[in-house]
Amino acid sequence: MANVPTRQFFGTAQTVINSSSNIAAGNFSGAPAASFDNTTDAAVPYATHAQAMIEMPDWAAAPVAGTLIELWGVLLNTDGTDDDTDAPSGTSQGGAKQFGAWWVSAVDALQRRTITISLEGVNSQVDFYIKNGTAQQLTNTGVACVVKVTPFCYGVVA
Repeated sequence: MANVPTRQFFGTAQTVINSSSNIAAGNFSGAPAASFDNTTDAAVPYATHAQAMIEMPDWAAAPVAGTLIELWGVLLNTDGTDDDTDAPSGTSQGGAKQFGAWWVSAVDALQRRTITISLEGVNSQVDFYIKNGTAQQLTNTGVACVVKVTPFCYGVVA
């Protein structure tokens, strides 16, 4: 029997959040910059996983180490025409689904983190939101808070 190695195939990063607004402690971000589309990437359409990278520019003061910034999303076109309802607002997650979370360090400076999320069941698009789970305001100091999602899947090379 042949040994066929499995490898990851990555698509193109999509910027889903580009927020120039401050995000208060305990609150969700506002509207997403763009919907993540899991159908159109030439390399990995309908990917099963993604890397989600966040750039957190600054804080009102250093957050407590080990607190979280959470990634949530509202599924779009779930049956081909209708979206899930109730986008996050204020401190309420509404009808959003949790996709993962990034750990935060006790540093009042730029922090960049990457996590792997599951896209299983995402048959179309997602509007992503972040929740500031720290006790400090995530502050815009001329540099936006950015989230990029890069889809990937596993396969074999023949």
